[in-house]
Amino acid sequence: MVEVYRFFGLESSTSMILVAIALVTFVVLYNLLLRRNEHPAKNLPNGYLGLPVIGESWSHLRAMRRNRGADWVNERVAKYGHIFKTSLMGCPTVVVTGQAGNKFVLSTDEVALTMKQPVSVTRIVGRHNIFDLNGNRYKRVKGAMMSFLKPESLQEYIGIMDDFVKTNLLVKIKGKDTIKVVPLLKDLTFDVSCSLLFGLYDKPTKEALFQDLALVLKGVWSIPVNFPGTIFWRALRARSRVDRRVLPIIRKRKDLLEEGVVRAKSDIISSLITLRDENQQPITEEEIMDNIVALILASHDTTTSLLSLMVWKLAKDLKLQQNIRQEHMEILRERQGMQGLLSWTEVQKMKCTWRAAQEMLRLIPILFGNSRKALRDTSFAGYDIPKG
Repeated sequence: MVEVYRFFGLESSTSMILVAIALVTFVVLYNLLLRRNEHPAKNLPNGYLGLPVIGESWSHLRAMRRNRGADWVNERVAKYGHIFKTSLMGCPTVVVTGQAGNKFVLSTDEVALTMKQPVSVTRIVGRHNIFDLNGNRYKRVKGAMMSFLKPESLQEYIGIMDDFVKTNLLVKIKGKDTIKVVPLLKDLTFDVSCSLLFGLYDKPTKEALFQDLALVLKGVWSIPVNFPGTIFWRALRARSRVDRRVLPIIRKRKDLLEEGVVRAKSDIISSLITLRDENQQPITEEEIMDNIVALILASHDTTTSLLSLMVWKLAKDLKLQQNIRQEHMEILRERQGMQGLLSWTEVQKMKCTWRAAQEMLRLIPILFGNSRKALRDTSFAGYDIPKG
C-alpha cells in the first residue's frame, strides 16, 4: 500500500516524467515505423498524418460538431492541394475533392476501390452493414431493401405516412408557442422510420432505441478507443442494448412470417428475414441486426438534416415560401373541398417542393463524404494511393 501511495502521491513527479518519456518514445518509434512503411518509392499526396492512432481525428470531429467540416477540408486543400493525406478514426486516409475526385471515387470499379467504412463505423454498426458490403452480398441486401423502398412500394404508404405525420406533429406542438425545429424533426422522423419502415410500434421500445441510437451515432464518428468513459466505449454499450431489444422482435417477426400473418414486404425487417444467400440459406440474425441499425442511422439523420435545411431556407426566402405554399394550396383546391389523405398523384405534383429539396442537397450536402478502401495500388491526379 505504501509503494502504491508513493507511486501516485509522493513520487508523482517522477511518475509523470516516466510516463512522458514512454509517450515520447512511442511517438518517435511510431513515426520511424511510419516513414519506413510509407512507400518511399511512391509519390504520395502531401499532408499530415497527425498523432499515432488519433491522427487528425480530434480537429476533424471538432470542426464537424461546429458545422465547419467544409472549412476543415478547404484549409488542407489550400495548403496541400485537391488531394491530400491524413489519418482519421484510426485509418491512414487519402482525401480527394472536387468533381474529378468524386468521379474517381464513385466510378472506379470494385477491383481497385471497394466500399469500406472507418474502423469506428464498422466496430459499432457491424461488419455486415450494407455500407461495408461489396459484390453479390451487397446486391442481395440492397435488393431486399429496395424491394420495400422503391417508389411502387412506397405508394402504398403515402396515405398512412400522411396521417401518421399529421397526428404526431399535432401532438408534439400542442400548447407550445415556439418549437425547436431540429429536435422536433429528429423525434418525428425516428418515429416514422421505426413504425413504417421497421414495423416497430411499441412506444417504450422506440423511446429506448432513440436514446441508444443517438449514442451509437455519436460513436461511429469518434476515435476508436474502447476505454471506459470514452464516446466509443459508450456507443459500443448502447449498440449491445439495441441488439437485446431488437433481436426478440426479429425472432417474433420470423414466427409471424411462417404463420402467414405478415408478408415479406410488410416492412424491411421482414424483407431481410426472407432474404437468401447464394446457397439459398437465410442470412444470419447478426447480418439482419447490422443492416437494421445501419439503415435507421442513415435514413433518420439524413432525413432530419434535409427537412431542417428546408425549414431554414423557407424562413429566409419568402418568395420560395410563397411559391411552395401556392403549389400545395392548388393541390388542396383540386380536391374540391373533399377531405382525405395525401395521394401519390398529389406528391408527383409537388414539383417546386422537389426542386427546392434537390437544390438544398446540392448547396449543402448532408453527407461529409464517401469511404472506399484501395484493394490494390492505384493512382489519381498524378499521386499514388497504396493498397490498403
